[in-house]
Amino acid sequence: MSRGSNWQTRILVLVAGLTALSIGAPEAAPRIGGTDAQAQSVFRDARGYTVRIRTRIEAPFGADKLGSFFGAGFLVDAERRWLLTNAHVVGESPSEVEVAFADGEFQPAKKIYVDSFTDVAVLQVEHIPTGRRPAILETRDEVAVGETVGAFGHPLGMHFTGTRGIVSNVTDQAGPDLLQIDATVDHGNSGGPVISLRSGRVIGIATAGFDTDKSDRMNFATPLKDVLRIIKLLKAGESPVPTLFEFTLLRNDQGSHTMEVGATSDPVRWPLQSGDRIESVEGVGEVQTYSKLVTALRGCRGSARLSVLRNGKSIALQIAPAMAEPVLERRGLGMDGALISSFLWDDGAVFVERQPLRVEFVMPGSAAEAQGLSPGDRIESIDGVGYASLEALRSALHARPEGKVARIVLRRWSPSDNRIFDFHVRELPMEEIVEVGPQAEEVAAR
Repeated sequence: MSRGSNWQTRILVLVAGLTALSIGAPEAAPRIGGTDAQAQSVFRDARGYTVRIRTRIEAPFGADKLGSFFGAGFLVDAERRWLLTNAHVVGESPSEVEVAFADGEFQPAKKIYVDSFTDVAVLQVEHIPTGRRPAILETRDEVAVGETVGAFGHPLGMHFTGTRGIVSNVTDQAGPDLLQIDATVDHGNSGGPVISLRSGRVIGIATAGFDTDKSDRMNFATPLKDVLRIIKLLKAGESPVPTLFEFTLLRNDQGSHTMEVGATSDPVRWPLQSGDRIESVEGVGEVQTYSKLVTALRGCRGSARLSVLRNGKSIALQIAPAMAEPVLERRGLGMDGALISSFLWDDGAVFVERQPLRVEFVMPGSAAEAQGLSPGDRIESIDGVGYASLEALRSALHARPEGKVARIVLRRWSPSDNRIFDFHVRELPMEEIVEVGPQAEEVAAR
């Protein structure tokens, strides 16, 4: 069972857009790596719709890090002033985001939507410079292997720079479908456009690259099929948050998901059986990959029908999936420098279940760090009381006597081969309790 919940950790990639702002370099004209007139035209257009993004995170959830980071993005809707980028560029945590067009100043940007699965974020800015045209997005379902592409962004602080390569493969070994490209993707490229040099259309979003000397030409981009579905739902005023997949899908020897079901944790919502093979979604069509199933069920509220192969026969199943937790609605509580939140467990096989509260982050130099709390610790109890939700803990802290030291029991992964967990007792003075999340206000600062 994997202990990671982020597909990027499973593929062992270097997140290619989050690096300290201290790397910054002066803005440079695009480098195109050749004199091909078509590439020159494509990169000239890309300079007009691509932006620089800088992000500051002070209370990181999950895989996010504390600090200031930068990446790329691009304009996709001038009327709505919408930009596309990677979720990991702007963070899944509360963050301050600013963007700048070429030859322009940084301005604040608002996160409209953030998607953990596809690693995509939609931003909105107040002002689009005069004459800027949005990128043209490719609407084809499939991208041809061998297609010549360019990646445009800010690698290693070289702002508004283009690199060239081809689409080498389409893979889902990391979880979601990804385009494997050999155009260079480096620190600062993440969130930028990957463009067909034949058509000039954006075919993907630069996402990640392998962090080894021998694989510097193996990089990845998020294809647009699921992204286009997200944008369509947002424009219609509907939520594109994916459904909660409360079942496992088996993987093959190459690490890719098959469409064969391993087990389900909620047979009422998902009346699947081990060995079932998911074939199609009614009204959408066949689904051959995990990503296509996610896309097919986006916007599904209430129920849907699946065609499933069971014991050699195709049968129809009515499902009633719940919606996953919206990233932008995540909330937490800061307790003496430890960020606490409810945790959605992912074992790496499309299986999720609610777990008790856990420590997401510990602020350096805080009382929580001094007491030995660590990210990933589960909160078993506080003063002998277990809390099944963040709301229950919040209510208890509101009623807590001032100055009372808390005795906290933690559950932690054990380094021993003989047991899975260890339990530890820590004490916190509970002098600083702060809410973190959308419209969060300080609960107490004693």
